[in-house]
Amino acid sequence: MKKTIVHLLSVVALVLPLFCGTFATKASAASYFELAAHWAPQIYQDVNADLNVRADFITNFNYDGDYLALNNWDNLDNYNENGYVYYKVAETLTHYFIEYDLFHARDDAYTRPLDAHENDFEGLILVIRKDGSTYGTFQLMETMAHNQWYDYTNDTTITSGSDNVDGGVLFNGSHPKVFCQANGQSPSGGHGVHAYDGSSAPGGDGIVYDYTGTAQFPTNTAGSYVNHYGYALIEWGDLWSKRNDPNIFSSWGTIAGNNHTANSANAPWGWDDSDDGPTLQGMNWSDPAHQVDVHLNNLGSFSHSYVYNPYYSHQIVLVNTQSMADRDPFGGKSDIYIKAYVNGQGQTDARFWKKNDAPMYQNYNIVFGANDAEFGPNFSESYNSIYVAKPSNTNVEIHVYDSDGTSGDDDMGYVSAVVAPGTTKTWENVVTSNGQAKVSATVRAQ
Repeated sequence: MKKTIVHLLSVVALVLPLFCGTFATKASAASYFELAAHWAPQIYQDVNADLNVRADFITNFNYDGDYLALNNWDNLDNYNENGYVYYKVAETLTHYFIEYDLFHARDDAYTRPLDAHENDFEGLILVIRKDGSTYGTFQLMETMAHNQWYDYTNDTTITSGSDNVDGGVLFNGSHPKVFCQANGQSPSGGHGVHAYDGSSAPGGDGIVYDYTGTAQFPTNTAGSYVNHYGYALIEWGDLWSKRNDPNIFSSWGTIAGNNHTANSANAPWGWDDSDDGPTLQGMNWSDPAHQVDVHLNNLGSFSHSYVYNPYYSHQIVLVNTQSMADRDPFGGKSDIYIKAYVNGQGQTDARFWKKNDAPMYQNYNIVFGANDAEFGPNFSESYNSIYVAKPSNTNVEIHVYDSDGTSGDDDMGYVSAVVAPGTTKTWENVVTSNGQAKVSATVRAQ
């Protein structure tokens, strides 16, 4: 288990984590691109000769010369699918989090037509410990396959948290080896990413993509990983800057598509593993330190203070709260917790923090995992801040609830505001909408 929280930090200390929108200067001699290139995965891409193998080629979203989502399926044979991988980097005081995402124009699940769709993203996150060297040290890898996260590490001291440790990682030099499923060859579609285990290509045919900085178009897919092709990296700002473009997205985080199952592919900020604990939609994108800390235990020194992380919309800092009403249905004290909403979607809940039988008018500092948090004291450091990726200029509500189990939770009121990009909203011991609680919180938007 991760170290147990044994004391509460002061309120001041809790809100000190560096605001990642300031784009602080890196201490490492390597640039973020150099880090991404150094650790770029070697991709063992299975291919499905029963379908159009070009659907198994990784490429860029605009491989066909435009940013129109609805023609990517149809243009598969009209343009070369040159090899590209999207990447982004976040940095905390202790780690780099490098996300690599693989785009395929088609996921043609011919045996399960309801799983077939246009535009497919799957990917992986590398967690690199900062150790004073130029590129740091590999600690673990998370991969995404069909809305499930898988965790891999060669460090035997790291143990399962809300997710299991699924195995180890093979390397080619500094490049972790990953396996990408073929088009249509999975119970739930294709192109899911896992750690490569050294086995032959399913069906006897598959290619290997190596990071070379040159985007190549595969011309021969015969043989079991015999043919190698180069790929180049694209920083995610290319598509993130277009996240509100209706030609690309049908809704927030959902990529448009009109072949087979329409509008069923998600961008990384729309990913959500439904059974991975208090890691909510898109936190791999906006708050990878939180995601990894929830998924795995015994991570050692592990900071949630970002010095670089431009891929979020709102930072939510939950400072303190107090009950002003006893809402237990049997006349007892309230079991209070905070649920923060952005654009109507919950971002925290009782798994983050809760205090059972809270007496009226007693103030409690919020520390994730402290008191009676339903996830328990399973966080690597004391913190009270999360980063989310939601539409800008949408409503933020901070609710206080009394947890009543099967009888339904009682809403003890809320505070709310639309926090415009580049601004900050702070509530200090503000009485909630129905007068039954007080709350202190800060929301910063970028």
